[in-house]
Amino acid sequence: MNNNIPNIRCMLATLLVLMSPAVANAGEGDVFSLVTSASWQYLDNVFYLPDNSEPTVFGPNTPRGDHSNTISVGVTADKLIGRQRLTANVSENRVRYNDLDILDYDGYNIAAGWQWLVGSDLSGNLRYSNRRYLSGFGDFRESTLVKNLLDAETLRFDAAYKLDAVWTVFGSVGRDTTRNGALVRRSNDSDIDRLEAGFRYTTRGGTSFELLGRITEGDYPRRLPGLNVSNSYSQKDIEARVRWQPVGHSRIAGAIGQSRREHDNVPQRDYDDVYGRVSWEWQPTGHTGVTFEAQRQISALDDNASSYFRTTTYTIAPVWQPTGKLRVDGRMQWVGRVGEGDTFFTQLGFVGTPREEDLTTYSVGATWLIERNLSANAEIRRDDRESNNQFYEYRVRSLSMSLQYVF
Repeated sequence: MNNNIPNIRCMLATLLVLMSPAVANAGEGDVFSLVTSASWQYLDNVFYLPDNSEPTVFGPNTPRGDHSNTISVGVTADKLIGRQRLTANVSENRVRYNDLDILDYDGYNIAAGWQWLVGSDLSGNLRYSNRRYLSGFGDFRESTLVKNLLDAETLRFDAAYKLDAVWTVFGSVGRDTTRNGALVRRSNDSDIDRLEAGFRYTTRGGTSFELLGRITEGDYPRRLPGLNVSNSYSQKDIEARVRWQPVGHSRIAGAIGQSRREHDNVPQRDYDDVYGRVSWEWQPTGHTGVTFEAQRQISALDDNASSYFRTTTYTIAPVWQPTGKLRVDGRMQWVGRVGEGDTFFTQLGFVGTPREEDLTTYSVGATWLIERNLSANAEIRRDDRESNNQFYEYRVRSLSMSLQYVF
């Protein structure tokens, strides 16, 4: 776990206290709020198990499904000092299950940001976040189920400089750190550093074109390297992007890139592939809208038969807002992923079966602004995964409701 977390939480709490007297007498641009929320969720397959499998590791009568409630209390601050904007929020989350009390936990969310501006041409952001939460059971598979609390920390600095009316150069540097509480997952602890730089050309009509490069260095400090296991990697990406608004109610965006990852101690796992995405946001009326998106993603995979997943995703997300206080969101998503690339074993001639999976998600939710400071939300959702290895299959149905009040 990150030993700096208590100190960071104290520092942010002190920052919020120092900001509050100034905010109390400030105008609309400054906000200091106490945020409280309560939520309830039911999952009919909490551990994302295949059909006919039971979570007997927690006891012979452990149910597959259960409902949980979450109580959250937090403080947010938003302070404008001259042309600089400071934001911070700290919240504590108490999660309790009805039957599966082994999964009960206390989590938190911490975030702070500085939106800075120098002159008229140089601007950027400095952002920090840290959260503790229960990691999911869908993509991590072990013969024995285990509760795992994950600490995820992110620090990022980005800047952009306008050379003239159409040209902008930009860059960023960041670090992502994850720490797992469960012993069996600590080999997945990671420290990831990223450096990014590029330029943007924006036409007078608002269409923008970007070209950027990204270097990523990843390290797994608690993982011992082996014949097919690497504890570090280097990755280089080059990516081109475009954003276009042909008419007022349509926005189109696209990107295509090349990703190359290298592993020092297991070069057999190196891979080089293309990724991309395209999306269309369409708002035919003031009350309705829909987003269509298609993606091809590349992600590393720790497996004996393949070194990475090639994932294709299609998403349709409609929105209906009949009144200023009611919004309904839908989501339909189809995902297909296939294991690709060589490993130490496949290059020796051992034949394995790469994973092939199809995932579908259907959901519909509604948000109701009851009063200026009071809102409610409800969602029903269905998730399915079919795989050529039954061990990775699951079917999950869920229902959730929440209520939030901002003081």
